[in-house]
Amino acid sequence: MTTPKSEFYEVAVRAGFYGLDRSSLSGKKDNVRKFWEDMSIKLWLRPLLAAWGAAQRPLRVVDLGCGGGEGLELLTHIPMEPAARSEREFLLAADALEYVGIDLSPGMIEQGARNYAGLPNVRFVQADLAGGFPLRGEAPFHLYFSSYGSLSHISADALRNLVTDIVRHAGDGALLVFDLLGRYSPEWPGYWTADNRRMLPYNMAYLLPPEQRTPERIEWFTNTFWTADELRALVAAVAAETGRRLTLEVLADRSIFVGRHMDTGLFNGRPQSLRHQVNRLLDHGYRGRLDALRIEVESLGLPAASCPVPAARLAAYAGQWNTVIRHLDALMNQRDDEVRFLIESSPAGLADDLKMLAWLCRNGSRFPVADFWASVVGPQVAVILRNLEMGLPDAVGCGHALFGVARISEAPEQGGPPPV
Repeated sequence: MTTPKSEFYEVAVRAGFYGLDRSSLSGKKDNVRKFWEDMSIKLWLRPLLAAWGAAQRPLRVVDLGCGGGEGLELLTHIPMEPAARSEREFLLAADALEYVGIDLSPGMIEQGARNYAGLPNVRFVQADLAGGFPLRGEAPFHLYFSSYGSLSHISADALRNLVTDIVRHAGDGALLVFDLLGRYSPEWPGYWTADNRRMLPYNMAYLLPPEQRTPERIEWFTNTFWTADELRALVAAVAAETGRRLTLEVLADRSIFVGRHMDTGLFNGRPQSLRHQVNRLLDHGYRGRLDALRIEVESLGLPAASCPVPAARLAAYAGQWNTVIRHLDALMNQRDDEVRFLIESSPAGLADDLKMLAWLCRNGSRFPVADFWASVVGPQVAVILRNLEMGLPDAVGCGHALFGVARISEAPEQGGPPPV
């Protein structure tokens, strides 16, 4: 008996293959998360992990505040250097790691175990990092990893104790990754002058649709917010206490104007939909609104008089950002004199990016797509904005995230340079 043709489609429908294909304009893993934040972390870590990946088999990784094991997903999807002569697509393979995820939440630990069931080299441990490093009895790890504010869930004193335990546990050359909430983010100017010994209210209401962000739906908890100087001081104190050298290989502000709460305005009452608009740029189906992409620093209510350094950093980056948007607007409306002026008056690196955008726009016929601006120009503009952020000097703590990577090594010879 012949099976009706429609039966195959009935099976496919029940399996979910014909549901709506939603774009990543919102939600936990939106376009900014995937193509800005994750990518920044990968680009900062890649050169540091490349040597370990070649020399260590297996590479031992502990994920501090692992959730459902998202750190493992991120670390095993770091692309190889474009010039690398290798058949491998990614720098680290899951079967080349020994991964241990630690989280306070039993639900997260159970989810991680389900996510990676069948991988004998992956395990999850329920523990409270506020009580110190829970795996002191195990062999040292090569990478002590954290991501997306996980270490901001404990107090400043608890973080110092945790880092002290880790530094004493680690072998020579191990890497410790900090990912903390930045105190000077434009999302919460009211926290800029707060005492970092005091944990402050925070929420994840950005995961809710705007119409559901009502007081009864928003759950508040406390986190610790950090400046770059405070993190440097913590690292220096731990180095002095343990007698080991800690070298900050990376110290960067991430998600400066695309932090989650830029759009909600829940901390300052001044929402600017910048993350949503950059999500649109990174989606090939949307152009993004140029007027909504311009940053209005003066409307954010920043305490510039009492905190001039982060305010100046934000103003400088906003100036570069707005130049890119103004340039795009001039290109779209064929204001050639303004295009030329912006290129000639910009610093070399930015000028090169503006020239590239001008070339793209003037050669659109070479790109046979339904919407050239949405599919080609928009994603490139978003990458330029991200790369401007990544090219800023060492962090001050003005991003949604304060990202740092410290290398742990033996103490210097007597009379040598200080430990940090």
